[in-house]
Amino acid sequence: MWLDQEAPIRKQEILLKKPLLNAPGALGFYPNPHTMPFLSHMGAFVTNPISHLSRQPAGNRAYIPFPGGFLLHTGLPNPGITRAISQFKHRWAGAPLPVIVHLLVESPQSMAEMLQRLEGLENIMAVELGLPPDCQPETLGAVLDAARGELPVILSLSPEQVPVLIQVLKENPLIPLHLTEPRGMLPTSQGEWVTGRLYGPAIFPLTIKTVKELRNEGLQVIASGGVTTSWQAKALLAFGVMGVGLGSILWGVDSADFFKHF
Repeated sequence: MWLDQEAPIRKQEILLKKPLLNAPGALGFYPNPHTMPFLSHMGAFVTNPISHLSRQPAGNRAYIPFPGGFLLHTGLPNPGITRAISQFKHRWAGAPLPVIVHLLVESPQSMAEMLQRLEGLENIMAVELGLPPDCQPETLGAVLDAARGELPVILSLSPEQVPVLIQVLKENPLIPLHLTEPRGMLPTSQGEWVTGRLYGPAIFPLTIKTVKELRNEGLQVIASGGVTTSWQAKALLAFGVMGVGLGSILWGVDSADFFKHF
């Protein structure tokens, strides 16, 4: 939803001054105005996923192109919540736009601990909870119970998770959803099958179809997945999303043509 100076702000409301933000994993752990000249066009910055303990890059990390996009598998390397706060809290506080910290949900207990560590930090707009691929309704219920605290929460899930979790999502309509890129599987040049996130314009039809289904249920949605042109972002906004997440387009040499429309 857009910023309304007259509207009362409740805990779970996420108010974006501008409708664009980045997909989790697209830009790193903090916004850097020197290398990200497009930040002035965005309403919030989403960090790379952060886990309870540190993670190393996957041994079989891969970039695999296919017609219309590519698969990316990294293992989600990150320093863990303790080092992340130590390294980035001052950069988050001094950022030119609000920050949404993306946390990997490994268990309700570890997630609750990470949330508590983030409370009180400056310029944190919300916490985004990256649900595990095999998340079941009962697990999501436990996650939501453990997420009660001071910071607004966004649930991050991919299109294939929606049918499994839709009933719990409908029972919590005030919690915004961040629909992220779908997962898929492709072989490497050596014939090894690798799973990962799918990026590129080929996945946009799935994104907008899932957005329509979620909006029909009255749910608040931030949508990432396949947006590479301004008309796609505007189409999602016409369906009533509260924000549009950008992924691979931000890695281009010059994305100025996209941003001049916003």
